[in-house]
Amino acid sequence: FKMFWTVARKEIISNLLSYKFFIVILLTILLISTSFFIMHRDYKERLSDYHIIKPGSDEPIAVIPPNPLSIFSKGLEENMTRSFEISVISITTRSGQKSGNLLFSFFSVPDFLYIVKVVLSLVALLFGFDQVSRERERGTLKLIFANPISRAKVLFGKWMGNFLCVSVPFLLVTLIGIGIFNLDTDIRFSSGNLIRMAVIIFISLVYIAFFLSLGIFISALTKKAATSVVILLFVWALVVFVMPNLGTLLARQFVDVPSVKALSEKRQQTWTREVLLGITDRKTGISSWEDRYKTIYSDMDKLEEDYRNKFNRLVRLSKNINRISPVASFIYAVTEIAGTGIGEESNLKRAVVSYKNSIFSDVISANLQHEKKEYPAFIYHRRSLSRVFADGALFDAAWMIFFNVIFFVLSYFIFVKYDVR
Repeated sequence: FKMFWTVARKEIISNLLSYKFFIVILLTILLISTSFFIMHRDYKERLSDYHIIKPGSDEPIAVIPPNPLSIFSKGLEENMTRSFEISVISITTRSGQKSGNLLFSFFSVPDFLYIVKVVLSLVALLFGFDQVSRERERGTLKLIFANPISRAKVLFGKWMGNFLCVSVPFLLVTLIGIGIFNLDTDIRFSSGNLIRMAVIIFISLVYIAFFLSLGIFISALTKKAATSVVILLFVWALVVFVMPNLGTLLARQFVDVPSVKALSEKRQQTWTREVLLGITDRKTGISSWEDRYKTIYSDMDKLEEDYRNKFNRLVRLSKNINRISPVASFIYAVTEIAGTGIGEESNLKRAVVSYKNSIFSDVISANLQHEKKEYPAFIYHRRSLSRVFADGALFDAAWMIFFNVIFFVLSYFIFVKYDVR
């Protein structure tokens, strides 16, 4: 145990004395701080929008306030905070609370999730790519093993020393940012939100640890640090950017989902057909407009349900394929825990449909009598953390830990046979 901490301490001191450590850590602190500042401003703007578009009691509209945790993971937040207007035809989606930052239309949203996904993963690789190959080039590995110490302790000591060098500054700047946010009364992080943030930070550390393990693994496969860094940059680009997008492309080859435009045209065709039939029936006295509206309502519901079922199958297949990359599991886990993921959006849409069903008779009556009615307010309760874990977040977190263990074990078996000369 003493030798393990000696190796870990040696790595920490070596990093503290290198310019690489200060450049990388300064960049990390700057990016996370900038992300918090930008996303905080974005949240405040969307909160102001919500107070403007918040419906009155005579408006059949479902809209929810912005989620404070969207500061950390924007995800599908803008889709979820749109206004859902209940009409005789269907649920009409309005723009709702949109970001006022036009740069978000051109570049990726610089939230906490994006910074960790891209920047911190690269930082972890930079700390791990030379842990074996460069030590061999310098001849320090031969000196280390001149002492009675096992290779397992050396490898784990290196891993732990570098992990602490990356994770401690990351934790400090993140916790300081959360503390500053709590001073703003408009954000109001609840105890549940604080627990979710703690889980997000833990999963982020697991994600960082994976890339550190991957860096050491590649370093143990090569004899030169220059070779290690070239291979790792290729693998990093493949794992972070390419593999998480393969699932959707492949899934679309197996699941046929109609476009939103096709669905809209089908709705319009149904509406036109039923209106024309309603005019004919009214002349002959066969049925009332109320009966015709109910027919339209039923037909629209069938169209929506068919579309949702096909879309959900596409999403499930895409997610399962994308999970070949731990980056996809990281994104799924963090967005769901933050309440801005695909599962939360689906849950919200189901709640909106239930709300529509509960007030539809009043909507028809108001439309026929051309008068205003009062409607119950739409109230949405986000899924509990336990429900989020049961719906897949726990699997994604465990899957990331599995990748961590696998790559560290592989690094060990390679390092045991590594020629240090």
